[in-house]
Amino acid sequence: MADLRFLAHFPFIDEAKVYAKEAKIQLTDENLRGGEERLRQAISDGKIRLLATGLSEELERHISYYAASRAILAAWANNYAKKRVAVAESKTASDYLKNSQDRTSNYFELLASSLKIKITPANASDVQGRKGVFLIPFSSYLLYTPRDIHFKLSNMELDNGNVKVTQHQAERILEEAIRKRLDESALPRMHEPSQQIKNAIMRLSAFLPKEKIEPSKIEKKDFPPCILKLIEHLNSSINVPHSGRLALAIYLIKAGLTDEQIDSVFSGAPDYNKETTIYQIQYIRKKAYSVPSCKTMDTYGICIALCRCNNPANYREALHSKFAALSMQAQKEAETNG
Repeated sequence: MADLRFLAHFPFIDEAKVYAKEAKIQLTDENLRGGEERLRQAISDGKIRLLATGLSEELERHISYYAASRAILAAWANNYAKKRVAVAESKTASDYLKNSQDRTSNYFELLASSLKIKITPANASDVQGRKGVFLIPFSSYLLYTPRDIHFKLSNMELDNGNVKVTQHQAERILEEAIRKRLDESALPRMHEPSQQIKNAIMRLSAFLPKEKIEPSKIEKKDFPPCILKLIEHLNSSINVPHSGRLALAIYLIKAGLTDEQIDSVFSGAPDYNKETTIYQIQYIRKKAYSVPSCKTMDTYGICIALCRCNNPANYREALHSKFAALSMQAQKEAETNG
């Protein structure tokens, strides 16, 4: 018999899909309303409200709402919404994993197995591995590790083809695996959505980021390649690591952008939260941090070119100095040839 609580907490796994198919879940009006609300929470709040009950009826309803949300998302075909929902679903699943009841039910191990990720306690005597260290195969670690300096392989300990990780790191890796699975998975085809689905999409569209404010005080052509790449990723709803966001915020502050303009740049992030973003921008501005050097940016894994300016903050000056030097050289050559 299926563990309904496990399936309701992690409705994206294959076992939940099999259950939904066998239960013949339909896109009823109630399920579509529940699916729309699930998407609204994901898009506007960045997380989905956790279940507060273990009643079978409520658990079944939760699985039905998830199935309906995927149908709406499929008809919508909005890349930002899909990525935003993937982040929200993965963060919600991570919150469930931290729940004491889920931990005693071994949901961590069950979820890893469902995702086909082998994560085992490093200490065989510690069956739960809760206070110990976990082992994850090198290949899985590379595939699902978050793009964060704290997960750089050079900072990790290897053990016979496995990477040693803490409980927190193991949970974070599962969260990233879920996000990646949902982000890259193909949604069910929907050739002709119902009017109720169309109406739901119209209402949900109101929660998407508004038109971005274009920087008015600076020329984007003067931005260094690493900064342009970070902005490009955000505009494409690609998740940027914390180190990259920090470096970008510092650079844009130094470049003279307002808090609202910088917030607008970050609004394309799949896990965007306006209140949090504004707070962090103001905090960074108050601390008056310096732009990280090119060497530090390289350590973060976000340096993409040899600009030879030592620091992104020097790029504009170095660029214009280069153009000035070339112009002077061209002028001298012209005078010599003339």
